[in-house]
Amino acid sequence: MPYELTEKCKLPAAVRKAAHKQVCAAIHVCHSLDTTQAVHSLRKHCKKMRALIRLFRTSSSATEAMYQHENARYRSISRDLSARREATSLYLALRDQLDASKFPGISTYLKCRVNNGDTGELLKIEQQLQHGLRDLETWDIESVRWEDIERGYRHSYRRAAKAKKRALQQESDEAFHTLRKRVKDQWYQSRLLKKRYPKAIGCRTRNLKKLASALGDWRDLRLLCHLLALQGDETKEMMGERIPLLDAAQQRLEELRAEIDHLCRKLFPHRHWSFR
Repeated sequence: MPYELTEKCKLPAAVRKAAHKQVCAAIHVCHSLDTTQAVHSLRKHCKKMRALIRLFRTSSSATEAMYQHENARYRSISRDLSARREATSLYLALRDQLDASKFPGISTYLKCRVNNGDTGELLKIEQQLQHGLRDLETWDIESVRWEDIERGYRHSYRRAAKAKKRALQQESDEAFHTLRKRVKDQWYQSRLLKKRYPKAIGCRTRNLKKLASALGDWRDLRLLCHLLALQGDETKEMMGERIPLLDAAQQRLEELRAEIDHLCRKLFPHRHWSFR
């Protein structure tokens, strides 16, 4: 199910088709037996929807109003799932980046924090998505042109470039979290446009994915370190594991930071973006 704006049909139809695929995929996910994976997938589909509508939000007053309504819908769904997703992210940060077998006590502690929940929450979200699917047919986007899409992408680039500068200057978790969100927008939007602009955008997609992944890993490890620093060795199982884990995490964070700096310089060398 490609996430792209195809030129096989007119742009408004292509936008509606791309949105329709994302909402239908999200609805399907709501029936998954693996609720942990479902939460991750739902948040991803919501982010893709928000990245899509940001591309043409300012093309007219009608699309701006539609953007405000739809963006609020998918942002609300993501926020409702964020607490469950964060607990899972901390466990996966240990498992995938630091080798959980070296820290069995902390691994058990983090795994117990993961709330698999029940299907009731997902069924409520499915209802919201069904409303979104019906509203999609009323989107007033017939006036959207490729010039609007280009303007939206340039705006997205500027936001990411500003976030990069702020993050590297401030060195704060909040600034790097904002940078990650802006980079993800650029990644998803580049995927949407790479067929239309293969030379200008196609080559950026892979490195944007790498940068988004590195920023995500960096944030999850920072959150894990913060949690463990507050937790201390309060349980017998965690005794003696916390300090070695924090040392290993610090080494990994330095590696990630070097990769982030390199990719930021490569992907956002200027303040403004040009399609030529």
